[in-house]
Amino acid sequence: MGFRLWLAPLIAVLAVLAHAAGPDPDATTFAENDVKAAFIYNFVHFVRWPDTTTHKPGDPFRYCVLDDTLAPLLAKALAGESVDGHALIVMRQPELRNVHECQILYLGEQATLGGLSQTELLRRIASQPILTVSDQSNFTARGGMIALIRKRGRIHPVINTDATDRTELRVSAKLLNLATLVRDSKGAAQ
Repeated sequence: MGFRLWLAPLIAVLAVLAHAAGPDPDATTFAENDVKAAFIYNFVHFVRWPDTTTHKPGDPFRYCVLDDTLAPLLAKALAGESVDGHALIVMRQPELRNVHECQILYLGEQATLGGLSQTELLRRIASQPILTVSDQSNFTARGGMIALIRKRGRIHPVINTDATDRTELRVSAKLLNLATLVRDSKGAAQ
């Protein structure tokens, strides 16, 4: 519980660091990727997966990452971490046949899986309890759940509440209050 109390200030500090990274574009990209990794890492604390999920006690909690830049940063952040007896691990480049084992799926800009376009992949897994995340601005309009976009020089989450509702994933009010909310039918912020 104490972890949740300091998470919001931590995210705010990381967002400020991303904004203040300076004129060096590589430093800005590095800081932005650190902020994105921090968001993704912490989603496990702000999203509740349905009890019907086939996740057994002791199974790892899988962050599946289709992005070569973000995967090592997230793997470093997750090293040795666990939640409720589940080790937090990164699966790089999962295969289509085992994507159902993922609790969080991060899709980088050019990511594809099993030859499917991202839009087709999102359609195929739309009813599964897999939190889909990307940094693409149109991600939520294509059915993705959370887009981490740059807004006023900071990383900001945009959450498609229709997409999360279809999977029975429950996003905490704290995260919802931090984010811009959109719906499938409107495509506009709530």
